Amino acid sequence: MTPVDRAVFVAAYSRLVADVWADPQRERALESDPRTLLAEYGLGLPDEVRVRVVRDAADTDPDLEVQVNSWQQAADTGTFVLFVPALLPVTETELAEDELDSVVAGLDSSCACCCPCCCT
Repeated sequence: MTPVDRAVFVAAYSRLVADVWADPQRERALESDPRTLLAEYGLGLPDEVRVRVVRDAADTDPDLEVQVNSWQQAADTGTFVLFVPALLPVTETELAEDELDSVVAGLDSSCACCCPCCCT
């Protein structure tokens, strides 16, 4: 796979995953007809290559190289494994008092004065 082919695949795969995360209709398409969904992103496969979708694998971290290799070897193995990682919810984190003290509107509190950095 050339660097350009790899970049094209990664861009298309990334768009597919982002769209599946954002659009319930795309998520349903992934479940019902992954081959057609792949083709919509320019990732067409020969008819003899089976598509296996792996969703939200709890025991593995997403690995782009594994996905690239699966794409690259699909014609030889007869199977393309499409990994679509879980969209992890954003969690709220409590800041410690010293962390709060050091942040003022995204700036270091030592720089927060009543006028813009013109005073010394």
